[in-house]
Amino acid sequence: MDTSPGAAKCWLFRGRRNSDGYGQYWAGRSLVDVVSAHRVAYLLAHGMTQNFSSKIFVRHLCAVPRCCNPAHLVLGTQKENMRDRFCLHRDQRGPHPVDTPAQPPTGGWRLPVGDLAALERQALEAEFWQKVDASGGEETCWPWTAASQHDFGYGSVSWEGVHTQAGRVAYALHHGLPLASIFGDVLRHVCPGGGNPRCCNPRHLRLGTQKQNMHDRMAAGRYARGDEHFATKVRDDDIREMREVYWNAPRGNRPTLVSLGERYGVYWGTVHRLLHGRSRPEAGGPTGELIPGAAGRTNHVRGEAHRMVKVADAQVRALREDYWGLPQGQRPSTIALAARWGTDSKTVWNWLHGKSRVTAGGPVGDPAVRTAG
Repeated sequence: MDTSPGAAKCWLFRGRRNSDGYGQYWAGRSLVDVVSAHRVAYLLAHGMTQNFSSKIFVRHLCAVPRCCNPAHLVLGTQKENMRDRFCLHRDQRGPHPVDTPAQPPTGGWRLPVGDLAALERQALEAEFWQKVDASGGEETCWPWTAASQHDFGYGSVSWEGVHTQAGRVAYALHHGLPLASIFGDVLRHVCPGGGNPRCCNPRHLRLGTQKQNMHDRMAAGRYARGDEHFATKVRDDDIREMREVYWNAPRGNRPTLVSLGERYGVYWGTVHRLLHGRSRPEAGGPTGELIPGAAGRTNHVRGEAHRMVKVADAQVRALREDYWGLPQGQRPSTIALAARWGTDSKTVWNWLHGKSRVTAGGPVGDPAVRTAG
């Protein structure tokens, strides 16, 4: 808006206009619940915070739709608005001289002054936070309330020329950062009780890596596995059947990995991992030789017999029993267990799910999941 001509002249709106020539200021919706630039100007200049009824018109004494000078704006009815057009302005476009300008309210016009870009930024930030419900207090989740959401529940918004998650914008605004400065980082939701993808409370948001984000999901029990994963090609029942058919057959009569892959529609390497419990251990069924001593017929040293093993089989077995014996919400994170046993979280995860130290014994999956299957 150009205010340079002074109080007696028109202040022309520089932004977008509709087909009738009236300015459209979309950030005004968050400020005073209206997008018509001249109505926003009138409300703000009079210190109002809410739009009035649509039956009340803001009349232009100058007959210039783009004008936002509050001295040229007065309230009236539709009848008065039409009378202005045909009687006062004689159905001629403005600008017309304003002989009797509107008088300022007590205390004068309340006009925001300063850099236009900075004022626009403040309005956009106010519009963003209006779509966040922070009524629960500082410690609770602040859900994104707008209808724009991704398929996985994350709030969706256009910001600084990019379509992105609302949580990323909330984090950037809270820390005074440009959005582009966090493009290379993964935003982690560390909400109490598990990550809430709609949450925009900066106290529940952390920057990190994809690996840390996956640990968060697993710790909260939100990592889809097996039949629940959207990309699963082989059901748990079929995996159990595959394992039983393969391991119950004598060595010379077992089906080949290629033939099993063709039967179940997967690559033979996938079949190998499924049969040995290196993937989908929670599906159940045997994951190794059923004949006593057959697993020992190998030149590869395994378990605590290996010279580099630091944790005994009995300890791995006790770890599995303790972990899978707890309810899902009470199980310690693999990060905490790794610190306890002096290793990394991936190694602990492999132990718990039977992807390594298979001969140590103990459960290698959630008993409740296996029972339900």
